[in-house]
Amino acid sequence: MTQKFFPINVEPACLSKWNWSTVILNSGSSASCHRTQRYQIDPDNFGSFHNLPEKIKARENMLNGQWPEAGCEYCKTVEDHGGVSDRKFNLSQLSNPALVPPELYNNPTATSVTPTILEIYFRNTCNMACVYCGPHHSSKWEDENRRFKKEALLDINDSFSAYQSQHNVHYDKMVADFWQWLAQDNHYKTIQRYHVLGGEPFLLKELDDSIDFWNNHGNPDLVFSVITNLNIPHDRFKSYIKKFEKLVLSNKIWKLQLTASLDCWGPVQEYVRWGLDLTLWQKNFEFLINRPWIELSINSVLSALTIKQLPLLLEKIKHWNLQQTAVAGRWRSEPILHSFNASTGEIDSLFNFGGELFKQDFEHILDMMPTDNQQQQGHHTYIQGFATKSQQSKNNADKIKKLTMYLDELDFRRKTDWRHHFPWLNQNFSV
Repeated sequence: MTQKFFPINVEPACLSKWNWSTVILNSGSSASCHRTQRYQIDPDNFGSFHNLPEKIKARENMLNGQWPEAGCEYCKTVEDHGGVSDRKFNLSQLSNPALVPPELYNNPTATSVTPTILEIYFRNTCNMACVYCGPHHSSKWEDENRRFKKEALLDINDSFSAYQSQHNVHYDKMVADFWQWLAQDNHYKTIQRYHVLGGEPFLLKELDDSIDFWNNHGNPDLVFSVITNLNIPHDRFKSYIKKFEKLVLSNKIWKLQLTASLDCWGPVQEYVRWGLDLTLWQKNFEFLINRPWIELSINSVLSALTIKQLPLLLEKIKHWNLQQTAVAGRWRSEPILHSFNASTGEIDSLFNFGGELFKQDFEHILDMMPTDNQQQQGHHTYIQGFATKSQQSKNNADKIKKLTMYLDELDFRRKTDWRHHFPWLNQNFSV
C-alpha cells in the first residue's frame, strides 16, 4: 500500500522529510519532525520554511540512499535493532494520496516541495510543567526557572539545555507571514492536516486565529488537529468544542482530531505531568465521547517513569471504547486511537536500565493492546520494537544517577516526593 502512493522507492526515504513541516514560531525555526534538528527561518523569507537548505540536503541524501544526520539517527537505530521506526510506521499508515506533495507526482526526485501537513507551535503558554518538558514548550517551566536556580537542572540533565526559553523577536512578523503564506497560491487547499500545539493550545489566542482562518478559507478535506493536555476549565473547553462543531457542520473542515496527552494513570501521572488534575482531564475527555465528527486519540510518552503504570491507562481506554456507539453516515465511529512516542530526554529513557527491568511491563502492555485494525496493529508493532530495544539495552549508571539527582531538584522546587511514586527506582538505583 505504501509504494502505491509514495513515489520515492529509495531507502531510506522518509515521507515526513517531504510532506511534514514543523514550524516553531516561538523560536523562529522549522524541522521535518519532532526528532530532527531545528533550523532557523529567515525572517525576511518566511515562505522558505519547508525548503530550507538543510532540509533540501537531507532529501538529497535520502534520494542517494544515505541516512541524513541531525536527528534521523533515531529511526536508523530503531530499525537496526529490528524495531519499527517512526519513518517506517508513517509509511505503513499512508492511505491518502493527497498527503504526498503534488510536486512528487510530476517528479519523484523533487526536493523543493509544498508541505501537506503543517504542525504549528505558537507560544509556550502552558499550565503544566511536565518532568520531561522544559521552558521552550511551557511558560510554567519558565516561571519556575525564574524562581529557582535553573543552572542546578542544567548541570544534571544534559538534554535540558535544548529546551531553554527562546523568544523570537520576529514572532509577530512571522505569524503574520505564516497566515499570508497559507492564504496565497491556495496553499490552504494543499494542506491536508493542520496541527496546533503549544504550550497548551486551548490557552492560546492563536487557536482562535486558526479557527477564524479556516472559517474564512474553507477546506472540506482538512483534518484540524489539536494536541492538548486537557487540563482546561470545563466550560472554556466546551465553548471551543462548539466552535469546532460549527466549522465541521458548515463544511469548512472535514473533522477535528483531538489528541489528549496522557502517559499512564494515577498519582504517578500527576507527578510526571506536574500541574495535571486527572479528575478534570477525565471530565473533559468523556465529554468528547460519541461525537463522531471528532477523531479522538490519546498520545503517551514512553518513559521509564511511566511505563509501569501504563496498563492502568490501557484499562481506562478499553472502558471508554465500550462507551463508543457505532454511527453510520459522513463520519465513521472509530475506536479511540492510542499512539506513542519516546521521551526526547536522555535521563528518563527506557534504554538506560538494562534489559530485564521493564521486560514484564512490556509483556503485560503488549498483551493488553488491541490489534483489531491496521492502526492498532501498527502501534502494537511499534511498542514491540521498543520492547526489543529495551531488552537489548545496557545499564547506564551515569544517566540513572543524573535522573535521581534531577528528581531530587524537582522535589525541592515542588515539595513532592519521587521516592514515594517510584519505589523501584529508589530501591534499586538511589544513591
